[in-house]
Amino acid sequence: METFKPLKIVLTMLLILVMHITLAQAAPGPSDSTSVAPPTGTANKIICAGQTISISGPQDASNVDYPSYQWYKLDAAGVAHLTTTTTRTYTEVSTTKGYYNYQVVTVNASGCTSPMSDIFKIYALPAITATITTSNTSNTICSAGQSSIILTAVPSNPTAYTYNYQWTRNGANIAGATSNTYTLTEQTSGTVTMGVNITYALNTACAGTATKTITVSPVPAKPTITAN
Repeated sequence: METFKPLKIVLTMLLILVMHITLAQAAPGPSDSTSVAPPTGTANKIICAGQTISISGPQDASNVDYPSYQWYKLDAAGVAHLTTTTTRTYTEVSTTKGYYNYQVVTVNASGCTSPMSDIFKIYALPAITATITTSNTSNTICSAGQSSIILTAVPSNPTAYTYNYQWTRNGANIAGATSNTYTLTEQTSGTVTMGVNITYALNTACAGTATKTITVSPVPAKPTITAN
């Protein structure tokens, strides 16, 4: 039984090491899930929440990848946690809004390590939930331009970000309709499907859409008067 003691000690040490590394691994999700929009110049890259983060470290002087890379992800307190990625490119799916902050160390063939890189900050914008409110709760107007209705686009987090707007009528963009409100008048009766596409000024790939159906009632025909 004594023969197995060294092996048992080695296995125990390996288990402790694995447990230590596991506890030190970076957690999924943002480094800082702040709800405040990133100040100008703070984020190195801005993406939409749910997109894949893909960043790369440097190559050596011969434009060859280093034998190993040590990728770190920072937490909200600014503490760097080691990740499992050892290749030049680090990828991670952004789960929710907030800052995802990283640093990297390169390791050459001799086992020499570089200083820690500067922090690389990626900001993931929250998904946009778009809604349309109307000035007339019945969502009904008269034909022949007799009445109108004001439609207002309302994005989620309206005060934290700057948005772009594009209104549509029956699925087609309305030229020049790029403010957060649109006034609709119609000549013919029927129904009109009004829509709006809202994007972030920081990244127009992040979008939210909403539609509202407006009923256009026919105007009564010109009446005639008859004598009794």
